[in-house]
Amino acid sequence: MREQGNRRGQKKIWAVILILTVALEIPCSCYLTKDRENIQSGREDLAVDLSDTQMLSDTESVLTRQTPKQNAGDAYTVAGDYREVYEALRKAETERKKFSFYDAGVKEDGAEAAAEGGVMDVREAPESQVTEISDTAESSYSVTNVMTEGVDESDIVKTDGSYLYVQADNEIKIIDVRGEEMKEAGVISLSGSGTLLEMYAEGDLLCVIAERDETDMEEETEDVYRFDTKQVTVLETYNISDRTNPVQTGTVTQDGAYKTSRKIGDVVYLFTQTGMERPAMPARKAAKSAGGWIPLINGEPVAADSIYLSEEAYSALVASSVNVKQPEKVVDQMMILNSNANIYVSREALYLYHNNYSDSRVYTAVAKFSLKNGNMDGVGACTANGEVYDSFAIHENKGKLRLLTTDWTRDENGLYLFDEKLELTGKLEGLAPGEQIYAARYFGDTAYFVTYRNTDPLFAVDLTDEKNPKVLSELKISGFSEYLHFWGTDKLLGIGYETDPDTGEQKGIKLTMFDISDPADLKTISSCVLKGIDYSPALYEYKAVLADAAENLIGFAVTEYREDKSSYELFTWEENKFENLLTASLNAGYGKFIENCRGIYIGKNFYLSDGERLRRYDRENDYQLLQEYEL
Repeated sequence: MREQGNRRGQKKIWAVILILTVALEIPCSCYLTKDRENIQSGREDLAVDLSDTQMLSDTESVLTRQTPKQNAGDAYTVAGDYREVYEALRKAETERKKFSFYDAGVKEDGAEAAAEGGVMDVREAPESQVTEISDTAESSYSVTNVMTEGVDESDIVKTDGSYLYVQADNEIKIIDVRGEEMKEAGVISLSGSGTLLEMYAEGDLLCVIAERDETDMEEETEDVYRFDTKQVTVLETYNISDRTNPVQTGTVTQDGAYKTSRKIGDVVYLFTQTGMERPAMPARKAAKSAGGWIPLINGEPVAADSIYLSEEAYSALVASSVNVKQPEKVVDQMMILNSNANIYVSREALYLYHNNYSDSRVYTAVAKFSLKNGNMDGVGACTANGEVYDSFAIHENKGKLRLLTTDWTRDENGLYLFDEKLELTGKLEGLAPGEQIYAARYFGDTAYFVTYRNTDPLFAVDLTDEKNPKVLSELKISGFSEYLHFWGTDKLLGIGYETDPDTGEQKGIKLTMFDISDPADLKTISSCVLKGIDYSPALYEYKAVLADAAENLIGFAVTEYREDKSSYELFTWEENKFENLLTASLNAGYGKFIENCRGIYIGKNFYLSDGERLRRYDRENDYQLLQEYEL
């Protein structure tokens, strides 16, 4: 009994010390011992670690994770607390001060202490009932052209076979296409201010991604205020079981400009990018007001133990995951200090890659994060010589990474193979000296890529032996491909430019069909040149391409600068040659509508959306125009 009483008395004494320490902001070097059993059972009377670098304010709580996040190799390490984030920004600031144009005037406090904090509000939202599309839906319809099979991507036009969902005038128009005439069924407008960007549509759920500006007012001194404007990305989810009356079921907000997103199953992964600066206040105060400098997700700062640190703390990639059946709840969160890395997403992993420069050489640094049911965690990191120029040059197969790079410092190209933990298993360097990789694709254990100087070599590389990849063949033709798309299992479609083999002068947009039935003997079956055509978004935005071998359709928008005119071109592949099915004039010249143009097929009809109007064509009657609908 006496021993129990002594323990209770000690707890009271330490509780008083803790309260006084936090309230008075007194650094404390004492340590309280954690009772691990109490931590696991969640008892409220457990003690808390306290040191001069880790304090708890009376308004913050610790984010407790069953499984702490892991480092992504030596590229990104998990922060221990906000103090470490602050110090990473301080280090980056010191580096930037070396440049004359940068001047930050943050004064230091010798007795700084950081607080770990920020737990997100994860209120449960009622599950939306997802129903199947009605039996009146067409049996076949196009889907968004994506980078990875099984990983959906947002776009400006979607369909489910019964309805078209089209972005127009900062709204989403729901167009009923089941009857003989297109008609508007409903409209989705943003719940607040902002700009609608892209969407997902599946079953009776539609997710809208938008961006808006928010202004914060902060008091610097008495009667002196500072106004800061920041970009915020919004994910709004709607139940559209009644297409005439969409009902919003949840909203998630996330600081930063929209970068990209992916949808795997029911989970949407949202990625934003924001600049980072050390706050103009001592670390102790900064830690206790983390919401003022740490990016917010649903109004709460990203938790310290979900922040990854690196040497390049100039900006941050913010990531969250949301299950669309619980659209107000953030499944997981993550913030990564980096220098604006590129993103590749497989079914089970996120890869961040960016360029590093050292000793007059260029390298690609890659970090891997696992994705499982919305949870994100570090796996490993690796580095390869050269730079990734094509988004399809990075690819995962059975958990293993393949990477094609161009090393302009050595004037050559390379192929690098890594295992599940990003350990190098094999490489092939010295490829196509003096040329650059313009397009790439991987099919099973074969890599295909196009390089260019004045001619277009298509390479096939055997990856079966991971330790010793080898070139199988090389095919040279004039021009070059910017985009490659597999056409069945034995052909490869290339979209790019035709060029003069001697001068390199561009002659027009070129379609090429390659025979890859024998990777050791690549052949060109046929080509088609759209003479005088200067540009197509198909070359740089794969979602703007309709390429469907099953329906035998190839479509994309083009522009001719000299005539200031644009059109949508639709082709089919018949008897070993390209045949034009449709040339539809677009309402504007270069740039206005061409980037927002999408071609969609639903059953026997073909639809063309240019952001201003919808056109419906009869696929069974020489693509006769049936109806125009003003958006």
